[in-house]
Order: sequence, then structure tokens, then C-alpha cells
Amino acid sequence: MTDDERRKEMRDEAERVLEAATLSSETQFEYAKRWRTVDRWIGSAAAALAAVSGVGGLANLLSVQWAGGIAVAAALVGAIAASIAARQTTEKAGVSANAYRALQQDTRMFLRIDLDSMTIDDARTALQGLVDRHQQLNRESVIPSTKAWNRAKGQIEGGSQSYRADT
Repeated sequence: MTDDERRKEMRDEAERVLEAATLSSETQFEYAKRWRTVDRWIGSAAAALAAVSGVGGLANLLSVQWAGGIAVAAALVGAIAASIAARQTTEKAGVSANAYRALQQDTRMFLRIDLDSMTIDDARTALQGLVDRHQQLNRESVIPSTKAWNRAKGQIEGGSQSYRADT
């Protein structure tokens, strides 16, 4: 294989990494947004139930049984919130999204700026570093929902990853 053929193969592989990183970053952001909403709703419901129970019981607006039942419901909602770990999922997806975004930018710079001026061996080493980072992110990231993936794909097709410099 000639150096030009190898460089073309490296370019193609880097384009694949770029495409995957772009879709993955957007998907992780969408997944984080969804879990942030779940966390807010569940947390708000637990707090509201606890407040109603406390105020209703202390002000004698509710019977002891009703106040106790509402307090148990608030505790149950809190337990659900803890068991689904929405806040942790939100944080992990957000970190992954930003790491994929960094990989995306580094890959784009490799393709547009560095690849053509590098020796074949240096370019191969740099490409392997990008591939290794991508594989590591894939292992560490939360597995997003199909809905998050579909929203991300729609966002990208709608121009969310387009820059004025690219036009």
C-alpha cells in the first residue's frame, strides 16, 4: 500500500471517529437533559408531598392518618429517586458528552490541519490515539436510550453541530 493510500485510509477512519463522536456527544447531551428533567420532577414531587404532609399535620388541616400517609408517599418518592439515580446519570452523561465533544474537536483538527503535514508513522500514531480515546469513552459512558439517540440525530440533521466557519 502506498503512502497516499494509507493516508486516505487514515482519513476515512478519522472521519468515522469524527462522525461517531459527533453523534455520541449529542446523544449524551440529550440523555443528560432527559434525566435532569426526571430528577427535577421526582425531587419536586417528594418535596411537595413532604411539605403538604408537614404543613397539613402541624396546622391540623389534615388528620394524623392523612398526614402520615402523605409523609409515607413522600418517602416512597424519595426512595424511587435514590434508586433510579437520575442525578448521577445526568452528571455521567454530561461528562461523557463533553469528553466526546473534545474528541470530536481533536479529530476534526487532526483531519483538517495536521494529517496532510504529518509523516505516515506520526499520523498513524495520532489516529490510534483518537481511536483509543473513542473506545475508552464508549466503555465508560452510560448507554443512552433510543429516544435520546433519535433526538440527537434530528438535532444534528437540523444543524446543531454546524458552524458558520464550515459553510
